[in-house]
Amino acid sequence: MKIAVLIARVLLGLVFVVFGLNFFFQFLHMAQPPMSDKAQAFSGGLFGSGYFFQYMKVIEITSGLFLIINRYTALFVLLLLPISLNIFLFHAILAPAGLPIGLAVIILEVFLLFAYRKYYASIFTATPTV
Repeated sequence: MKIAVLIARVLLGLVFVVFGLNFFFQFLHMAQPPMSDKAQAFSGGLFGSGYFFQYMKVIEITSGLFLIINRYTALFVLLLLPISLNIFLFHAILAPAGLPIGLAVIILEVFLLFAYRKYYASIFTATPTV
């Protein structure tokens, strides 16, 4: 199990670091798959905000680096959950051509959430005391 967690953690970390850095430096020249009008409108709205993608990519890069170096891993796996879920849902619903990468990201994410589940137990306390 430890080897599987190590592989999943490093793989997910690399995905977010590489694609996060690629947003800023465009070192991977990938052809964009065709997107539906709804997918283009959604992406256009996020890009049009002027800050959203930059903010998200900084979170991706930071979280990915912490996953790779194995520090505060449970925290950063949790921070990446909404991003991973949106990547998966975007490709599953709006741009199916990218579904394989979305599926890989969500599988790695869910596996790591399961692997680090003991660290999340206190979050689900119904009536916490101070």
